[in-house]
Amino acid sequence: MSQGSLIGRFFRFLGRSIDALRVFLGRLIFLFILLLVGIVLFNGPEQVNVPNNSLVVLAPKGNIVEQPSILDASSLLMGGQEIVDTPLRQVLDTLGRARSDDRVRGVVLDLREMAGVSPANLERIGSALEDFKGQGKALVAHGDFFTQAQYFLASYAETVYLHPMGQLVLQGYGGNQLYYAELLEKIGVKVHVFRVGTHKAAVEPFLLSGMSDLSRENNQSLVDELWQRYVNQIATNRALSADEVRDYANNYPQHLLEGSGDTAQLAMRFDLVDELVTPAQLQARLSALAANASGRPRTIDFQRYLAATAPAPSSRDNQVGVIVAQGTIDIGEQPRGTIGAQSLNELIREARLDDGIKALVLRVDSPGGSAFASELIRQELVELQRSGKPLVVSMGGTAASGGYWIATAADEIWASPATVTGSIGVFSIVPTFETSLERIGVYADGVGTTPLSRSDVLSPLNEAISTVLQSSVENQYRKFLQLVADARGMDIEQVDLVAQGQVWTGTQAINRGLVDNLGTMDDAIEAAARLASIDDYTWRYIEKPLSPGEQILQSMIQNFDVSASMSSLTGSAGLGASAPWTLLDSMLKTVLPPMQFNDPADLYTLCEFCVLLH
Repeated sequence: MSQGSLIGRFFRFLGRSIDALRVFLGRLIFLFILLLVGIVLFNGPEQVNVPNNSLVVLAPKGNIVEQPSILDASSLLMGGQEIVDTPLRQVLDTLGRARSDDRVRGVVLDLREMAGVSPANLERIGSALEDFKGQGKALVAHGDFFTQAQYFLASYAETVYLHPMGQLVLQGYGGNQLYYAELLEKIGVKVHVFRVGTHKAAVEPFLLSGMSDLSRENNQSLVDELWQRYVNQIATNRALSADEVRDYANNYPQHLLEGSGDTAQLAMRFDLVDELVTPAQLQARLSALAANASGRPRTIDFQRYLAATAPAPSSRDNQVGVIVAQGTIDIGEQPRGTIGAQSLNELIREARLDDGIKALVLRVDSPGGSAFASELIRQELVELQRSGKPLVVSMGGTAASGGYWIATAADEIWASPATVTGSIGVFSIVPTFETSLERIGVYADGVGTTPLSRSDVLSPLNEAISTVLQSSVENQYRKFLQLVADARGMDIEQVDLVAQGQVWTGTQAINRGLVDNLGTMDDAIEAAARLASIDDYTWRYIEKPLSPGEQILQSMIQNFDVSASMSSLTGSAGLGASAPWTLLDSMLKTVLPPMQFNDPADLYTLCEFCVLLH
């Protein structure tokens, strides 16, 4: 037998073996998925009872958001990291129901897995915690390493426990942005910026090596007010002076040196926590509040508690609809966590055509995005008003730039004192790569019939294109000013003074005529009912129903307690071998609007700095 035939037989055998293994593994995975689906479908929800004299453990995971994103099944099955967020409404409903539930002895705040939350939503939860305490029920908090946001909520508790090796750092509000001007120059990328708005800082990373003086002044004013609100609330909650809280935050390294580096004892010395306890000691403290027959704490997880106390379905007559608009604004159909003009408009039309919906509250938590998509949404909101249904906008953590654009349609605008809003301005960015290509001996050349025929990112940006873009930006800015002026009963000149891309807190915005009232989403719902002249009403979320696949995935996650590791927007675990690619990805996907959005005119109204405050 020849050597060739032996080699051929070997490879044919290897190929058949690989095919057989592939089929076997495919069927095995299919059977595993069927098993999971079967468990989800036939293992119905567990009947949960709330025991008397129990403690509800409020343990939010991930970011506290208006509306969690839908987890991606393919990414999850391939081992990708998915963020599991907690809806703000779940936290508020837990506290509201437990407040009037005679079976509940108190609430335990377990904040160890809570990540990001906006200053506005922190204050909203804090108000709910204050209302809960008003019923005379126990409220305790514990943590190992309190983040600033975690400690804000913990400070409302009557007793705050910290692990003996724990830590509490108050770093204040702020953050850094990356500036790419020098890098872009070195690699030969030319970035052409067209903007209106002296404070429109979203374009600065491509033009400068640091923040401009105007942007610094405006952004510093914003974070200073938010920090003042934070410090004052902590001081009130802990019966301290604001100066004592500032001293702890500003001089933390020095105080730590004086205390031999013991972070937990330092928090105790400043009366920011009440006791340092181990896990076993914590269990003993909770048992003293509410113990079961075996002497262990009688507790119930907040999600199980919500399932056990779910209200009966209400009548669909005389309802106020609530639609959540969360994330950046883009064209078309977009998943939860991003505002798509088409997907959001479908919900607005549903509210308009539903005779049971008498008014609409649009809950906005967005830094903006595509100017065209923002206008498409605003026009749909105007159609809802023309049908005779009042519209109230409730601003969440952020309602800036395009987020404020869509808010101009409202009959009333409500904001939290700590909402970040404004940023009224428009810009366009076009990168071109002709210099980069020339350095490697590649040139672009061709023919065309008009000055616009050969416009692409591989050629220099000619005067005709520059004129078109700058004219378009200025036109959109005038439209933005006019929309605000008409909606707010102001002159264009008055609007321009508070526009120019400047950002404001809710308190600053109401003093400048950009919002009507300060309050919560519940206040906005009451206002919508008042405008619709209905007294006996209920409210409900209007949202796109989950597909069967999404429902199964969500059930799987709940049943098997799938959780994901979290990463901070402003933190870093260090730069490894992939650092250059991480930097490039950050630059292109996170910051550079033309590569993040799909506005057909490349016009954007976006507040990039707002993201750092979540």
